[in-house]
Formats: sequence, structure tokens, C-alpha cells
Amino acid sequence: MGVAAAEWLAKQDPLLVGSDNWPGSRAQPGQRTSACRCTRSFLAVNGIHILENLKLDELAAKRVYEFAFTMQPLKIYGASARRWPCSPFADRGPED
Repeated sequence: MGVAAAEWLAKQDPLLVGSDNWPGSRAQPGQRTSACRCTRSFLAVNGIHILENLKLDELAAKRVYEFAFTMQPLKIYGASARRWPCSPFADRGPED
């Protein structure tokens, strides 16, 4: 993701952003990286949490675009907050 996209997304006022890869940012041509600038825009400037490496292939294959999302951080003591494992869950509701 480029910096302009990150800034646009931040203006939509999400609680968190997520992706199925790492990192969620991409380097701009001629720049070393934009990852820090995107992370800063999301987390430090706007207080938007970032989730990466989500398993989204099943939702994408079923064309699921709306769902209730819950996430439970795992209780691990002494871990770095930067790489905090969690257990996310997407609830699509009852099947039609």
C-alpha cells in the first residue's frame, strides 16, 4: 500500500486495517520503503491498529465482504507488542 492510499484509508476512520500479507505497505519507486510512513499514518497519527498475515482466502473465495470481526490477543507474557499473536474470527452470520 502506498502512502496516499494509507492516508485515504485513515480518513475513512476505521478501528483497524488488515491484510493477508506482510508488510501492508509497499516501497515507492526510488524510495527505500514507505512502510514506516504508512505505519506512522495508521498507528501513531490516527490510532488505527494494524493486523497483517490474516488468512482471508476463504472469505475472498466465497465473496464475503461484510462480517462481524472479533479478535482475542493471546495471553503471552514478555512478548513484543510489535509481533503480538492473536486469534481473529470472522462471523458471517447464519447461512442463507
